[in-house]
Amino acid sequence: MEKESNTYSLETLPILVEQLLLMLKETKVLELHGEMGAGKTTLVIELLKKLGVKDPEGSPTYSLINEYPIANGLKIYHIDAFRINSSEEAYELGLDELFEENAYFFVEWAEKIINFLPERSVILTITTNASLTRTYSITHDHRS
Repeated sequence: MEKESNTYSLETLPILVEQLLLMLKETKVLELHGEMGAGKTTLVIELLKKLGVKDPEGSPTYSLINEYPIANGLKIYHIDAFRINSSEEAYELGLDELFEENAYFFVEWAEKIINFLPERSVILTITTNASLTRTYSITHDHRS
């Protein structure tokens, strides 16, 4: 498992997005961890724009999943698992089958559906600093 931490501001977010997209070429699953208001959705919107999504919606807090087709034929699923309270709810949403697709998955509050996530993912933990910057810790995870 590889881990690195860097501090970014909103102005340097495009650098982080480029780095994440390189890491996501293989696994296509990004788990986002961080407290409410840490900037998970802001980061996902930047990723969506970089992947060619014209009008990305905000967080799918109430719909739980936003789906975006992209030019290369793949899809992107932006999942906000905040309101999922049990494995049964996740199963009823079809998450077990959804993660079998060849698609990008950007998952906010991933810890709530950890049992449904693929073995390999990029884990991004966002910590808010007093200077209003964010520290982004990136881990390449391989669960077994």
